[in-house]
Amino acid sequence: MEPAEEPLRLYGEPSAAPALAWAWVETELTSAGTYWITAGDSPPHSRPVWGVWLAGYLHLSIGSPTIRHAIELQRTVSVHLDSALDVVIVEGGVVGPTTDPSAVERYERKYDWTYDIAEYGPLTCVAAHVVTAWRATGPAGRDGFSASGRWRFER
Repeated sequence: MEPAEEPLRLYGEPSAAPALAWAWVETELTSAGTYWITAGDSPPHSRPVWGVWLAGYLHLSIGSPTIRHAIELQRTVSVHLDSALDVVIVEGGVVGPTTDPSAVERYERKYDWTYDIAEYGPLTCVAAHVVTAWRATGPAGRDGFSASGRWRFER
């Protein structure tokens, strides 16, 4: 699924940075080892998890049934990758648990791990609504963006 590109707005103004290629964002989402998911409202709980990106959906291994249940009750979640300079943030909706064989197979191949659904529970599926990304330069990104972008998924 290809998302529609839209302007990234910073402090109300469109970003002056060159456009970031969607292909770079998809590569980052596909190759990431850890995804940080934040959900909840009192207070939000960030948690590092494993997962796979497939056609506009993140399939995440949340682990704990209590946390998985809490996340699945949320309408929206935010997921970001490890880097503070090469940033990818996915805002989306939890569409429920999944045992999609293609997601499980890709997960097992990616992590060289047998994913036992009976032991770990189903993967949590997040439908991406908006993806925001940028590449920053300089120490701690203080030299600004070298490229940026924002994409919306129409479902």
